[in-house]
Formats: sequence, C-alpha cells, structure tokens
Amino acid sequence: MVGLAVTLLVVFGLLLWGAVAAVKSLSEAYVVARLEHDAESLLAVLQPGPRGQMRLREGRITPIYQQPLSGHYFQFDFADGRQIRSRSLWDEGLPAASLQAGGVTTMQVPGPGGQLLQLRTAGYAKADAGFTLTVAEDLTPLARDIRRFQEIALAVLLLALLVIVLVQRYVLRRGFRSLDEVREELHQIAVGGRQRLEVMGPVEIRPLTGEVNRLLNQLQERLSRSRQALGNLAHALKGPLSLATRELDRLPLQTDERQRLTGQLARIRGLIERELKRARFAGDGTQRRFVPREHVAELLDALRQLYRERGLQIRSGALPEGTLPFDHEDMLELLGNLLDNACKWASRQVLLEIWFDDGLTIRVADDGPGVADSEQAALLRRGSRLDEQEAGHGLGLAIVKDLVSDYHGQIGLARAADLGGLEVRVSLPVAVSAGATGAG
Repeated sequence: MVGLAVTLLVVFGLLLWGAVAAVKSLSEAYVVARLEHDAESLLAVLQPGPRGQMRLREGRITPIYQQPLSGHYFQFDFADGRQIRSRSLWDEGLPAASLQAGGVTTMQVPGPGGQLLQLRTAGYAKADAGFTLTVAEDLTPLARDIRRFQEIALAVLLLALLVIVLVQRYVLRRGFRSLDEVREELHQIAVGGRQRLEVMGPVEIRPLTGEVNRLLNQLQERLSRSRQALGNLAHALKGPLSLATRELDRLPLQTDERQRLTGQLARIRGLIERELKRARFAGDGTQRRFVPREHVAELLDALRQLYRERGLQIRSGALPEGTLPFDHEDMLELLGNLLDNACKWASRQVLLEIWFDDGLTIRVADDGPGVADSEQAALLRRGSRLDEQEAGHGLGLAIVKDLVSDYHGQIGLARAADLGGLEVRVSLPVAVSAGATGAG
C-alpha cells in the first residue's frame, strides 16, 4: 500500500508539473499572439506627418495605452534616434534591440511598478522609414491565475491520491477477505483444531490451498502408517523372541554363555517393549494439539482404573487453559510414561503439575522411596532399572528422555520436597515444539 501511494504521488507530481507548464506555455503564447495583433493595430495608425516625420493619428490609439502604468505599453524606436512611447509608460522606457525589418524577438523583463512584462520587439519599414516597435503586456495577473490554478490542482490531486489509496485499500481488503479465513483455518490446523482447509480462498490461490490440503493428508497418512507399522513390527517380533528364549533354556550351554545370550535377548525384549509402549501412546497420527484440561483428565482416569487395587491418589494441580502448541500424541506418551513410572513406585500419592509460560513445564512427583543422587543418571539410561523385581523393564524414563530430546527440551530428577519421593521435571521450549509434527 505504501508503494502504491509513493508511485501515485510521483505520477501525480509529474502530471501537475506537466499541466502547470502547459498552461503557462499556452498563456504566454496567447499573450505574444495578442501583442502581435496590437503591433499591427499600432502600425495601422502610424503615418508620415507634414514634415515627413512619422506620427500616430490622434484618436486611433486604444485608451488603455493612455492610462499610466496600465500594464499595456508600446514604444517606437526610429533610426534617427527619435522615440514614440505610450503615455502608460509614464517616464519609463522599454529595452529594445535594434532589428532589421522582419526581425522579431520576445522576452520577459521587469517593468515599471514591479510588473513582469512580456515584450515583443520587431523591425519594420514604412514610408521609407525604418524603426522597431516594442509592445509589452504585464504578466502579473496571468502569473497569479497560474499560481491559483497550481494550488487548486495540487489540492485536487492530493485529494484524488487519498481517495484512490483508500478505495484501493477497501477493494483489496474486500477482495482478499477470504484470505483471512484461510489464515484462521491454518492457525487452527497448527493448534490441532482441524485437519484440513475447508475455505479454499479466492480463485487465484485455490491451487495453493488445494496443495496444502494434499500435503496435510499425505503427512497424516505417512505418520499413521509409520506408527502402525512400528507397533505391528514390535508385536510380530515379540512372539519369535519368546520362542527363542524358551529354546535357549533347553540348550546345553555353559552358565556364562547362557547368561550372555539371555542378556542379549532381554535387551531385544526391552527395545520391543519400548516401541510397543510408544506405539500405544502415539495413536493414529491425526496431528491433534494438546489440550491439558481435556487430555490430562482422560489420562488420569485411565491410570486410576489401572491402579485401582492399590488405592493410589493420582491428582493434578491447576492445568493451563486452551490449546497448547504441542502434539497431542507426544504429550500423552510423555505424561503416560512419567505417571506410569511414578505409580509403580508410589506408596499412596502421585502429583502432576503443568505450567505454560515461555515454554511447557511438567512436574511429576510421588511419595515412594525416591532415588539416590548417584543413581539418577543411570535411571535415564535406556533399559536400566533399579529394582529387578519391578515390572516394566525400566523403559518409562528412557522413553521420556528420547522424546524430550526430540523436542530439544530438558529433563531433571530430584527428591520431591512435598511428597518425599522422586520428582521428575521436564521443560519443553515453545519455539521448537510449535513446529514439531510428532516426535514419535
């Protein structure tokens, strides 16, 4: 819009300059033509006197030449040095060049009383007498009219510029109003409110919005197939792995060899369990966004049912309102693993707290035995666990660590000051997470 205004301002400025120059040129040409007619009228009343000297016939001179400083003047300059001047010049004279008969010059010079005079000087020969005739007219009224025209034209052009810019702005806003709807739907897609564009926008951008829908569908299909294939593969490997473990127990192997092979199979089983858990939490890859007050409540209800027999108190603090710019599946996977791990070790209570400011902060604490500082780093290593009798293969926090790493976040372990057990704190930056399409 600014570029349009500047362009129109330059164009209108050139038009104004051209219009004023044209008006001034035409006006001056008209004045010169009128001076030529006045000169012919004065030549008509010039005649030889009784003694052969040229004189003007009385009563034939236009009255305006008789009024002092009237703005209309003439002056005859004869070859013998004699002059005939109009009474309107009073005591002033006109600058006149000596010209041969037929020669003509025009110029603008200062005149009496501060006037600006347009002069026409021409050489003539009449009755064997050679002379020059200078006729002049005051241009001051004409210059004043041209200046008034310039001011009016400038005001009109500025008003026209303002009107054109406003009209153009209205037309653009009206013509591209549907783009605002497209932008709003894109924002809803970004926060998980919808899966595709319903408003296609103006005809000019419909190929673009159609391509966006195609890419969204393709991304969702590929993500869904990838996660389903991951779960299917893990399930397919679990059966043969169990058979291999049973067959291994039947083989006549040395104790150290059996332990080494059993350890390798246990590691494979742990990786499979990890991927099964990720696939279970990942869902179908529909690219929904995280709504804490809706999704956390569902997750807590599921965990309460799962640990109903232990009578755990699984509660949460105040949850952020609205939709957060994080993938729904990834957040359920992260929270599910954190809470599931806390529930396994808790005695009676598990607490979840979530804050959202410049980023997302998650705190999960329990009233279990906790973890010594020296053992916290080992707890985050894939497949490690501190109690071999506890089910789950110690994969929960390892999965959380991988997911947090995908989001370029941070995870920390400490002793919970309020409950006395383990506290896990996760921080995820918004800038990275808002652009993620799922860390699974």
